[in-house]
Amino acid sequence: MLLRAALVPPEEALSELWTATDALRKVPGTTPVPPEHLDIPIVSFGNLLPPDCDRLAGVLRSACEGAEGPVVRFQDVTLEDETTVVVALGGDTGPVADLARFVTEAAERLGLYVDRRRFSLQIMLASVAPTSSPTLLSGALACLEDWTGSPWSVPGLSLIRTRWSQGKSRPEEYDRIAMR
Repeated sequence: MLLRAALVPPEEALSELWTATDALRKVPGTTPVPPEHLDIPIVSFGNLLPPDCDRLAGVLRSACEGAEGPVVRFQDVTLEDETTVVVALGGDTGPVADLARFVTEAAERLGLYVDRRRFSLQIMLASVAPTSSPTLLSGALACLEDWTGSPWSVPGLSLIRTRWSQGKSRPEEYDRIAMR
């Protein structure tokens, strides 16, 4: 199964983010990321067999389960490379970055493939087509310039499998290592 690790924000935080970015989703030429895909990707493992998924989950659970979840918030909605709108994670992000490093190292120690792309403390909100309206996009981003979301505790580390149906991907939580 295609498996990746991610931090899935609590529903309240995602709802607040979705409401705050409503004007952005209405800009012609932007393609919003569906709400069920809004997470903070840590690392992708590629296609794993169920026993490898279980070994990985066991190692992560023994190291992380019950740890105190850092308190973070959404902030700084920006346009990157003229093609992607992202929102950054602020607050106590040091432990989040440490967790991302640990997950990658743990998978490598188990001999699992790890996608080596750099971890980033952000969520992709939308892609922007070259034909989008720069004026409307600038206006929508300006409305979010001073916006900061409410603080929330990281609820845990999720192992997410990708399911495909009718040509569309759908994330499904395979396992969650709960934090407190």
